[in-house]
Amino acid sequence: MKKLLLICLVLLLSGCVDKEILDDINIEVGVGYDLAEDPKDKYRGTILFQEFQPDKSVINRTFSGNGKLRQDLIIDVTRQSSEPVVTGGLKVAVFGPKISKLGIYDLIDSFQRDPSIGARVFVITSEDKAEDLLKGEYGTRGNSTYIYNLIQHNIEHRDIPKTNLHLAFRNYHERGRDMFLPRLKKIANDKVELIGISLFEKDKEVDILPLEDLFFFKLLVDKYSEGNFDVQLKKGDLAAIKSIKSTHKIKITDNHAAININIEGIVREYTGTKLTTAVVKDVEKKLEKKVERECLKLLKKFQELGVDPVGLGQIKKTQHRNFDYKKWEDDYKTLGFEVKCNVNIEETGIIE
Repeated sequence: MKKLLLICLVLLLSGCVDKEILDDINIEVGVGYDLAEDPKDKYRGTILFQEFQPDKSVINRTFSGNGKLRQDLIIDVTRQSSEPVVTGGLKVAVFGPKISKLGIYDLIDSFQRDPSIGARVFVITSEDKAEDLLKGEYGTRGNSTYIYNLIQHNIEHRDIPKTNLHLAFRNYHERGRDMFLPRLKKIANDKVELIGISLFEKDKEVDILPLEDLFFFKLLVDKYSEGNFDVQLKKGDLAAIKSIKSTHKIKITDNHAAININIEGIVREYTGTKLTTAVVKDVEKKLEKKVERECLKLLKKFQELGVDPVGLGQIKKTQHRNFDYKKWEDDYKTLGFEVKCNVNIEETGIIE
């Protein structure tokens, strides 16, 4: 009898679910926000949809609208769309330069409150207007997939630390840690490129880390499972270190942060004549010194900006009882740093 009642209940509830046919709806796969030109509005928002054709090609379509809230944008775009707008397919959210400097918390919070939006959405900043970035024609699988995959493979194989909507929201709310987001630039109608990392104080962008700093930034805030770096040796020789794996440990005393970084890698290319044991040792020492020097520069830069993307405050809280956040804000300004790096080249092929 109980089984019969359960089956009837399931059938009854299933009849209450709204049915959506994919060909009859517009699924939001990307969204961009810029500062509105009209003073009565706050945002200029652009929503990206993708239409899949019978030949498996993809047509990118964008609709733009204005408003003070994210829902205002949805309503404005709905007026322009011949089909219902559904938000469940969002992959990327892009913030233009002006809105990033003014503050983006309200919009990120609106994503978190929408149960149809997943935590793995990539949140990024744009060098130019977010609307322009979304209006390109990138790849063959649609703009949102192209941008999403661009970020994803740079996290897995290059120098972008792990990031998504969930982590950005966590970094914002955790006291003793500040948010950071990847930054992209449209360089052609069919191409975008990664140009750095946007650093935030609370929800406002305060600086941009250039590409040459990203390797060292990831060593501090994340870990490598697969990475690449070129080491300059004497006489202009170069050694390409591949398959880099890294870990770091941070210990904070009253007014001192000691950071130990371990790197393992393989020499895949060498432009010199012979790759001897002495050359390998030189590669290890050169990389150690480079990492120590550049990471120390980054830490001092963050200190000057008054931001903490490494999360040193959060780390100190876990290492010390009765941690006082208010006192930490003053302590951070005078915190001393020590960076030690150990590099181990595990494989080099044939050493002569």
